[in-house]
Amino acid sequence: MLILEGAVDEACLKLVGINIMKIDRKSKWTGTIIGASFALGAVLGQAASADHHGGIMAALANPDRPEQDRARDANRKPVDVLLFAGVKPGMTVLDLNSGGGYYSEILSHVVGDEGKVYAHNGAVYWAFMQKTVPARFAERLPNIVPVNVESEEVDLPAGTVDVVMSVLAYHDYFMKHEARTEPEDMTAILGSIYKSLKPGGSFVVIDHEAPTGTGSEMGDKLHRINSEFVKKQVTEAGFTFAGESEILANSEDDPSQSPFRPDFRGKTDRFVMKFTK
Repeated sequence: MLILEGAVDEACLKLVGINIMKIDRKSKWTGTIIGASFALGAVLGQAASADHHGGIMAALANPDRPEQDRARDANRKPVDVLLFAGVKPGMTVLDLNSGGGYYSEILSHVVGDEGKVYAHNGAVYWAFMQKTVPARFAERLPNIVPVNVESEEVDLPAGTVDVVMSVLAYHDYFMKHEARTEPEDMTAILGSIYKSLKPGGSFVVIDHEAPTGTGSEMGDKLHRINSEFVKKQVTEAGFTFAGESEILANSEDDPSQSPFRPDFRGKTDRFVMKFTK
């Protein structure tokens, strides 16, 4: 039995595998450790590392965020995602193929004035976004640096990025489009991501799960990608697999169906994986 008082946040405790029951108004918590045994020092250390939970909540509550973004929060669970990713104030983050900028905007508020966000869009994404994205960043969010390039390879100074995020975009490396004249060189792309990261930096990949045993063909066929296929590609590029989360899992989703079907759009079974340099 573990009893903690005061400043330990309930969400922080849940991060380390503790079931919580509130037993009085003085914020005293009783928890039973499940799974592996945790020493009290490890629990408090994890809680301390999650102190930025409030900062992420504040970023979501920022009054400048567009209403259409707020409407997507419930299904995308950005607080849980960014806690898992380890994004903190002052960091430099690369938002790969950032699309309309949903995560770029949140990241901008989380990293703050001392941080920086590269809002990247390769040729294919930019073909879709060039008429709408510039307005989002015009005369606001000064710590965001738009990166709109022809190549999917990352061209940033080596060892300067803390976290790279690829959200529902990895599968699109394999999508056929007129802006893509030949198949992407995934070894070169992943190598460039690796190069951009600081030692110990993280690469977080979130995408729609595809059927077991499938490969790159699902990117064009269904706009999905299998997590084991991604894990194999990324680790073969030199990354270390650091863990995964089921925060966006949905066992009711059929991975052989389109992620855009109305009853599951925004609610697909999505894997969330972290790799480190």
